[in-house]
Amino acid sequence: MGTRNSVQREWIYDYIQRQDAHLSADEIYEGLLKEGKNISLATVYRNLSILVDEYKIASVMTDSKKQVYDKTCKPHDHFVCTKCHRMYDIDLPYDRSIEAKFAKQLDISIESHALTLYGICHDCHQERRGK
Repeated sequence: MGTRNSVQREWIYDYIQRQDAHLSADEIYEGLLKEGKNISLATVYRNLSILVDEYKIASVMTDSKKQVYDKTCKPHDHFVCTKCHRMYDIDLPYDRSIEAKFAKQLDISIESHALTLYGICHDCHQERRGK
């Protein structure tokens, strides 16, 4: 049995889809308020949980143990800015033969992989340069 779609859930989903970075529930809430949406933080949390359960968005735990939400559910890699701590999706070419090589070498079975690159994002680079 599916859940009934709500206007608030559509606001949340649409807001996430328009973002380039992964956002926390608080950041999503603040963004919706700035857009003039009348919504409570509890409603944001409840609907984020439903959207994750329906595989419409993904929930990601950052290295700093902060839960953020990702508009992309398919397997992909990430870039994390070490200054502002924002997380971005990146699309890197992946060679499955690497998995096969290590699986054979270590006599293991690899079920999935996750790659996170760390550095300074464009916005923080510009800020550092004083632009």
